[in-house]
Amino acid sequence: MISNLEKLNENLGAKKIFHILNKDEEDAVCLFVGGCVRDLLINKEVSDIDFATSLNPEKVKKKLNASNISYNDNFKNYGSIKIEINNQFYEVNTLRKDFDEDGRHSSVIFTQDWRQDALRRDFTINSIYCDLNGRVYDPFKGIEDLKNGIIKFIGDPIKRIQQDHLRALRYFRFFIQFSKVNYDEYIISCINKNQDKIGNLSKFKLIDEFKKILLTGKAYKLFQNSFVKDFYLSIYKGIKYLTRLEFYRNKKVLSNDIDWVILLSLLLIDQTKNFERFVKDFQLSNDVKNRLSNLQMQFTFKTTDKIEKIDTLKKVVLKYGVPSVTDFIHFQYLINDKYDYLLYEKNLNIIKKTTSPKFEFDIDILKKRGFKEDKNIGYALNFIKQRWLANNYQISDKDVDDAVQLFK
Repeated sequence: MISNLEKLNENLGAKKIFHILNKDEEDAVCLFVGGCVRDLLINKEVSDIDFATSLNPEKVKKKLNASNISYNDNFKNYGSIKIEINNQFYEVNTLRKDFDEDGRHSSVIFTQDWRQDALRRDFTINSIYCDLNGRVYDPFKGIEDLKNGIIKFIGDPIKRIQQDHLRALRYFRFFIQFSKVNYDEYIISCINKNQDKIGNLSKFKLIDEFKKILLTGKAYKLFQNSFVKDFYLSIYKGIKYLTRLEFYRNKKVLSNDIDWVILLSLLLIDQTKNFERFVKDFQLSNDVKNRLSNLQMQFTFKTTDKIEKIDTLKKVVLKYGVPSVTDFIHFQYLINDKYDYLLYEKNLNIIKKTTSPKFEFDIDILKKRGFKEDKNIGYALNFIKQRWLANNYQISDKDVDDAVQLFK
């Protein structure tokens, strides 16, 4: 038994599912598997919790229904049932062996054989099963590999990569998090032989995997090896400013508020519009495009050296809104060596509570001064608004006089 794994008892939703599926069964039919087991073994915080079960999907549903547990069975043909309890998601997968593999959408055959299920998994460190008491089933010595920092494919790497080219990117993601040794030359050779096909994966799969790599906080390690660096630069064309990801160097703290878009922006944003090509190539959403665009418009050559004063940030809120200015504070903190964490937290808290003053001006004042409803009155209004911003949201008679003189 491994005591660390007993921490799964602290997750009440997971504990509930485990007991429901194993109830009235002679032997254990449901175990924890994958990332949650791996991460607990090294005292890493667990995010997703997955189960493997020898029960077929219909039996799983029957047991959940009997306990009034809601679920999503859209992927039941693949043996996957998704459950939500107290706003946390869980996934229950029936043991299976794959055939007719086509990427990550293989045809499946359900099985009662736990080893057959383990064989279809990608790496030994992801094929460790356990129960609530910390007892493990580890058919490929994944615990030993995790302890020694070895990322080992289950089966021949060339075959496993050819079955699903996404596994190459997953290899690098797990390597930068868990490896204690150098890259395996044979695995690197297998990836190199399949580089074109890896690059031809769907844009959704490529960007989804890139999100996960960025969120590890250790993506900088990808660029410490010349082959891996060139590989990523060829797959994700347009990324640059790689050293911005070296958070350890300046002891930067990645708070939970920093999402993958902020981390991506570190690799893209400068005074040019070059980021738009990356957005287009990877078919990013309009929301992501707008966030990157607002960051780019706030960026100046001083962003990496000068820290914006809070009064300036408050004024920028009027133009870009609180969310965009919050993004900028995250961005500047991460790329500016002088930005202290306490000041960063202070600025964030102030901006999050900031409400934008509303610009109000009676347009009839300009009409009485001879303006007609044309573009000039618009220019005058914008001029007055800029003066209002510069003067701490106050409008003087001189501001109006100057607008009349300039635009009438």
